[in-house]
Amino acid sequence: MNEMTGSFQPEKWPALALFVGLLLTFLLLRVNTRLIRKGVSWWPANIRTGHLHLHHIAIGLPIMFVTGAVEFAVQPPEPWVSIVALFFGGASAIVFDEYALVLHLRDVYWEQEGRISIVAIFFAVIVSAFLMIGSVPLGLSSASAQAWGRWVFFGYVVVNLILVVITFLKNKFWTGLIGFFVPAVALIGAVRLGRPGSPWARWFYHRPGRMERALCYAHPNSRWSRWCTRRGGRMERAERRDRGFDKRWGRIRSRLADLIAGAPNR
Repeated sequence: MNEMTGSFQPEKWPALALFVGLLLTFLLLRVNTRLIRKGVSWWPANIRTGHLHLHHIAIGLPIMFVTGAVEFAVQPPEPWVSIVALFFGGASAIVFDEYALVLHLRDVYWEQEGRISIVAIFFAVIVSAFLMIGSVPLGLSSASAQAWGRWVFFGYVVVNLILVVITFLKNKFWTGLIGFFVPAVALIGAVRLGRPGSPWARWFYHRPGRMERALCYAHPNSRWSRWCTRRGGRMERAERRDRGFDKRWGRIRSRLADLIAGAPNR
């Protein structure tokens, strides 16, 4: 019976409340902002104080502080801790929804730069979902440490962390994020080619410069020549794969983001 109801153990209710508050508030916020954008007559407009437009992040931050302070200072029991988690998740969604405005220090909510807010909220939703189902980052758990031994467990965590860092350096954000909780995914992301504009590509894939090409051409069968071919070949394969990915999935990804968050200004 415990195995069947493992996902609904009492200690997981706050994580579930956090996830529900985060996701539900984000969806309600986007419905609200899209109705305001369309100028629907029966829907309330933006909150203004004189010429000041009160962005909803100004409401979310105080709620985050109050709920966080209550949790740290009071540590309420159930059901209050789940209620606090629900409000904290909702406040987090409010803040993440305008993350792009904080990053750019200007109102880019409906601009292309505003799409970073969608990435931020997806990040929060995925992390809270993994925590809700009981997954822990990098396999960190006391049970694993006791079963494997301290040093084996420490080595396992370090290797997982290195794989996640490499995946992020290859600009594979979502693969790295999921790999943070599922190490096998991080291994796949670390082994496969990185994206052309990533730090990893700049360090290891970039095409040889003029001096390097001169050395390669002067010694066609040398170590330099093999080095040039290998690095240049990786960059070409990375660019070809990136173009194929964007051609196959770029439009779908853009339409999905438009459906969820609204299309940016053209």
